[in-house]
This record gives sequence, structure tokens and C-alpha cells, in this order.
Amino acid sequence: MTVCGFGALNLDFIYEVEDLRFFKCKDFELNPGSEIVIEEKFLGNFLEKLTRFCVLKKISPGGSASNACYMISLMGIDTLLFGVLGLDREGEFYLSKIGNESKEGIIRRGKTGFTYILNERSNSLDSPDRAIALVPNSNSDLKITDIDISKLSKCSWIHMSSFVSDSAMEAQLYVKEKIMGKAGLSLDPGEIYARKGQKTLDLIEGMDILFCSEKELCMLFGSDVELSLAKALKLVKIVIVKKGKEGASFYSREESYHVKAEKIRAVDTTGAGDVLDGVFLGLYLMGQDPRIALKRAVIAASESTKGYGRDSYPQEIPEA
Repeated sequence: MTVCGFGALNLDFIYEVEDLRFFKCKDFELNPGSEIVIEEKFLGNFLEKLTRFCVLKKISPGGSASNACYMISLMGIDTLLFGVLGLDREGEFYLSKIGNESKEGIIRRGKTGFTYILNERSNSLDSPDRAIALVPNSNSDLKITDIDISKLSKCSWIHMSSFVSDSAMEAQLYVKEKIMGKAGLSLDPGEIYARKGQKTLDLIEGMDILFCSEKELCMLFGSDVELSLAKALKLVKIVIVKKGKEGASFYSREESYHVKAEKIRAVDTTGAGDVLDGVFLGLYLMGQDPRIALKRAVIAASESTKGYGRDSYPQEIPEA
């Protein structure tokens, strides 16, 4: 069994800030809960604000599908990363931090993508407010011509996450069309793909599993959660709705259930949803009952918030 993670590969710069409301840039808004893409021409002003008002806590490999594959690899399942890293020091640093995941699918060119994650300082049990700024760089250069379908067709499952560019999404659509029926498929669209509308629905259709938040679900299918779920289940077999500190819910055409999360003092929620994706997928592929798999995934996701970056991800999958 080999699981491929197909999505943007970003180096995460994780910061702590006293109050996100006071982090202002004249060229764009970075509000609590927002996820934006920064143009290169505005990056200088943004980085100057980071230096003045934020404290760098961690630099860690990132990208949703990559984070999920990291967790899957800890379960002893072979994993393959497919995406683009720059021909730069940042790309080398990223590769040096990869665990057991295969690097054979990683294309090297241009500049590595960056994600700047700003966590508001919090001493309560509530999850800290967070904002994300993405600089995609060479991730956006991925095209259909980069796809080696013979390599990807050897995978048992392909888990996809978002890119900024339409050309990269077209490459994912191409892979889906070639692989469907031969391997399992899942997608975590994130807000970036949730904003793309019909193109994302084309990618979702025929997937085995859709991972998303309630906000993303409604962005894709409409404002009513129940109606959105009904629409989603016409396109996919399983929907996992991630609800942060409230846990996660499982939906299929036959059944549904919710798993609560224990209260925990979160330091950094970056990647917690990806940890949930990876643990659930790994256990599901190993044949564990989905209800137990989701319980263990929720526990693992909660544990991952106790520190910064992948160093805080649980190295052993917790029991339910």
C-alpha cells in the first residue's frame, strides 16, 4: 500500500502575536480566521510588520497533504509526496525535515512556497485566533505536463489538498480522471479551493472522502449545513466535517455520528486538521472501524496543538 500526498509544499513560518487586530498592512487585511494569498510586491511591508510585532516560534515543513502523509508514514504505510519545492536553501531545509515519506515525486525548480502563520497569544482553553498568509511561489507553476501518471498509478490512494493556481488544479483534475477506479481518492480543499466554486466541485465529484470544515462545506454547497451535506454526499462516499475544539463528524449515505474533542490549552492549531486527515485515512486504510478511527484522529489532532509545527505531532497514534 502506498499513499500519495498531492498538494502545495510550503515552508511554514509560525509566529506568535499579542493581538491580531493590531497587525495591519496598508495593502491588504489579515484578520483573525482569515487565509490570504500575498503578492510578491507586498511582501516587504508584510515582513517588516512581522519583525516589529511578532515572535518567530518555529519553522516547519508544511502543506496540508504533506502534513497528512507525515502522519500516515508514522503508521508504517508507504507514502509519496508529489508537489514542487524551490531550488533554494528553503527547499533543502524542507527536504532535510522530511521523515519516511518518499521524495521521488517532488519537483525542484524556482522558489519554495512560504506560509506565514500568526497565532494570537492565549492563556485560555479556547483555541487561539489565527491568520494565515500564503506566498505560493513555484507551487503555482505546476502543470499537467509535470504529471508522471505511471508513477502515480502505482499508488493505492491519492490524498489531495489545495494549490493557488488554476493550472495546478487542472493537473489534479487530470490525475483524478486517470486514477479514478484504480485507486482511492480524497480531498481537503481548505478555504483556497472552497472559494473556487464549480472547479472545486468538479474535483470533488467521485472522491471517496471529502475532509472539510463547516465553513468550507457551506462555501462550496450553500449556507445551510444540512442541505450542503446532502449535496456533498451526492458527489462523494464519505464527508468528514472538522469542527476544531468541538471535534469532528462522520457522514455517509448510511450513517452519521459525532466525536467530541477533549478541552485542551492549544498553543498552535496549525496542521491539526491535517493530522486528523492523516490519522483517519491511515487507520481507515488499515481496516479499522471508521468510528474508532475518527475518535483516534480527533485525539491526535488535539495533541498536535500543544506545541509548534510538526515537532508537536504525536509520534504514536493514540488509542481511543
